[in-house]
Amino acid sequence: MAEYIKREMPDMNGNGERKAYYQVRSYSNLSSDDFVKKLCYPGSGLNKGDVAKVICRMVDEMKRWLAEGHTVTIDDLGTFSLSIGVMDDNEVEDFEGYGKKVTAKRIGVRGVNFRPNKTLIRDVGRMCELHKGYESPNNRSPYTRDERLKMAQDYIAEHHFMRVHDYEKITLLPHSTAANELRDFCVQPTGITSEGRGNTKVYVRRR
Repeated sequence: MAEYIKREMPDMNGNGERKAYYQVRSYSNLSSDDFVKKLCYPGSGLNKGDVAKVICRMVDEMKRWLAEGHTVTIDDLGTFSLSIGVMDDNEVEDFEGYGKKVTAKRIGVRGVNFRPNKTLIRDVGRMCELHKGYESPNNRSPYTRDERLKMAQDYIAEHHFMRVHDYEKITLLPHSTAANELRDFCVQPTGITSEGRGNTKVYVRRR
């Protein structure tokens, strides 16, 4: 029996709306070894070593064909395809060619998409019996979006740069909400932009 959780969506617009979404609570993660053992139950006629080799071979072949621009479909499971995009956080050109030019060097693989087969969704849905779990409200900032923007601008003016952690601390936003809001500020006329990437990413005054 699976359990669903009611969570509160981040209030990115600062309008006070408390929208909810639902997700399945994850009890545990079934490792590759555990999964192989489940497949090779007594009487299945399957050998653990052979099954493990097939899975490894399948993954290697999938990598190769995806890297060459193909999609991979496994019957009753779904289709895998590449997700690409601009790898830095700098300005990008629009469809008409205005803005910073995007070259092949700036584009890379950002992930692998998976589109499940309709049969998989239907069958899992039939097998899944859900019951209600706990509710998880957001820790909301006491400040409005405009107030938070002013706080970010003032912080950068005083310290010359700001990290997501700094923005969390002064606005009392959860980490993911703070990071999303800062990224949103960078694409709007707020005078804020970003430099660096990953753990070295900081937010500075736009020149």
